[in-house]
Amino acid sequence: MKLRHLLPLLAIPALATTGLAQNAESAVQLRRDFTTVQQQRDALAAQVTQLNREAETTQAEIAALRAAQAAMSEKIAAADARAIEATEALRAQKEAEMTVDMTVRAYAIKEQEAIASAATASSAVEKLGVAERERESAVAEALRLTAERDAAKQAEAAALAAKAAMQNDLYAAQIRNENLSRVLASRSGLPASVLTPTPVVAEEPVAVSDNKSDTAKPAAVAPAGPRTHTVAEGESLSLIAFKYYQSPNKWDKIVAANRGKLKNPDMLRAGMVLVIP
Repeated sequence: MKLRHLLPLLAIPALATTGLAQNAESAVQLRRDFTTVQQQRDALAAQVTQLNREAETTQAEIAALRAAQAAMSEKIAAADARAIEATEALRAQKEAEMTVDMTVRAYAIKEQEAIASAATASSAVEKLGVAERERESAVAEALRLTAERDAAKQAEAAALAAKAAMQNDLYAAQIRNENLSRVLASRSGLPASVLTPTPVVAEEPVAVSDNKSDTAKPAAVAPAGPRTHTVAEGESLSLIAFKYYQSPNKWDKIVAANRGKLKNPDMLRAGMVLVIP
C-alpha cells in the first residue's frame, strides 16, 4: 500500500481517545486496529525498502545496460570503421586487379606487335636473301657478259690486226706493181700510166717498203701538221693504237696526247677527232 492510504488509519488513535469514556471496548478494538495498522505500516515500510532495493537494482541494471549500449555503440563504430576499411581495401583490390588486367592486356598487345614485327623482319630477311641471290645472279651475268665482251674485243682486235696486215700487204703489192710498171714502161717506151694498174683503196695503210727493189717509194708522205683520227662507231683506243703503232698496248700514248678532250679511256665516243702522236 501507499503512504496516502495510511493517513486515515493514523487518525484513529485521536478519535479513540475522545471515545474512551463512551466505550472501553472500542479502545481495545482501536488498540488492536492500531497494532494492525502498525503491522501494516511495517509491512509497507518493508515493501518500500524492497521496492527501493529493486529500484536500485533496476538503476544498476539500467546503468549496466547503458554501459553495454555504449560498449555496443563503440563496437558498432569499430565495426563500421572496419567495414569502411574493408570497403576501401576491396576497392583498392579491385583497382589493383583492373591495373593488373590492363597490364596483362598491354603485354598481350605488345606480344602481338612483337610477333608481327618478327614476321615482318623474317619477310624482310627472306626478301633480302632473294635480292642477294638476284644480285649474285646479276653479277655472274655481268661477269659473263664482260668475259664475252673481252673475248669479242680480242676477236675484233685480232680481226683488225689481220685486216691491217692484209691492207699493208695489199699496199706493198700495189707499190711493187707500180715499180714494175715503171720498169716495163722504161723498157717498152710506153707511158707508165698505161701500164700502172688501178690501185685498191686501203684504210690508212701503214708504211711498207719493198726490200726487193731499191727504187721503192715510201708508202705515204708525212703531213706537215700532226696526224688526226676521227673515231668511228665501235672503235676503241686499242684498235686505233694497233692501226697506227701495230700494238694495242700503246693506247696510252693517244690518251696522253689528247688530255684536253679525253681524260680517261671510257670517255671515247664516235665522231671525236684525236691527235695521233
